[in-house]
Amino acid sequence: MTDGSPGAGAADPAVLRTLTTARSATRTMSDELLTHLPDLGDLPTQRVLDTWVEQAADTLRALSEALEERLLELGSGRPGRHSPPSQGDGSPSAAAGSTARHGGVR
Repeated sequence: MTDGSPGAGAADPAVLRTLTTARSATRTMSDELLTHLPDLGDLPTQRVLDTWVEQAADTLRALSEALEERLLELGSGRPGRHSPPSQGDGSPSAAAGSTARHGGVR
């Protein structure tokens, strides 16, 4: 299938940089969000806030992982084929460790 892009399977470096930046930013936001949990003093309200923050962090983490999958697809030159991540901060095993460390619910 030809789509008019330069070179068969060649990924645009600007797209790769943008995806890498977005992946890193969403991972960082997820980690930072989990460090900002105020103590409200009201247990029911605290539980609701904690649950919301964990869900937001999990959503950011899932977005980061989706961006990583797309980077792997573009980097391999073939859709669906995965190669090792280029950076340790975006590896699936790092994501699993962080989720477990923060008690996130998947």
